[in-house]
Amino acid sequence: MEKTMENVKSVAVLIDAENVPPYCAKQIFDEASNYGNVIVKRIFADWSKNSVKGWKEEVNRYSMTAEQQFEVQPRKNTIDIALIIQALIMLFEKEVDVFCIAAGDSDYTRLVRELRERDKTVIGMGGRNVNPGFVNAFNEYIYLSMGEEKKKKEKNKSKAPQTAPQNERPEIIDATKKKDLIDIVDRLIDDNNGKAYYAQISMEMKQKYSDFIPKNYGCNSFKNLMEKLLPVLQKYAVGTETDGTTIYLTRAGRENRQFRR
Repeated sequence: MEKTMENVKSVAVLIDAENVPPYCAKQIFDEASNYGNVIVKRIFADWSKNSVKGWKEEVNRYSMTAEQQFEVQPRKNTIDIALIIQALIMLFEKEVDVFCIAAGDSDYTRLVRELRERDKTVIGMGGRNVNPGFVNAFNEYIYLSMGEEKKKKEKNKSKAPQTAPQNERPEIIDATKKKDLIDIVDRLIDDNNGKAYYAQISMEMKQKYSDFIPKNYGCNSFKNLMEKLLPVLQKYAVGTETDGTTIYLTRAGRENRQFRR
């Protein structure tokens, strides 16, 4: 169905410039625009610091409002507090449906909970080395491609042969996610006459892990993600309903139909 002005969601993007590098700006706004119309673009930092000077060009390029917050004492959470205050002001004064918070700081966990309790969709963006509790506080958590630009610049500068950089995106889920995925698939198969539909698997896994979304695994659809995971789910076979589009897993031996491409 074509989107109308009435059903397009309003999106606010809030960036902690001290936790996110400037070369992530494009990815942040590309992802944010997928959720609706970005009406708020704010970035927070102590702009007297040299460490955030690289953001100046991106602030202008994406028409962001740069919020200044001087650091009163070293290692105090002044930036976090400024972002949290502005987010709460927007919650009560603006018609914002989706909050996109680009940061890697678990100090924002309580803010995320408060926004979600008030029926707001909250999308997290940041690096992979963050607290799992922070990641799972969000509706969805998108991993930013941190470090890739730096490696690219270093390679161009040296012009020396180098081994290919390790892919940031995991090739496979970890043991805990794998166990939960198998438990979900087995239960759905038992409850649905031998079929665990992809739509159900996706929904239940994302309820447990907000980062269990295809783009975090280098995939453009849940179908592609499951294709990538099938080697570790060897006791299942893939089935397709007669409509040609509804895909499910069943226990190997009952069905052995493959994806219809």
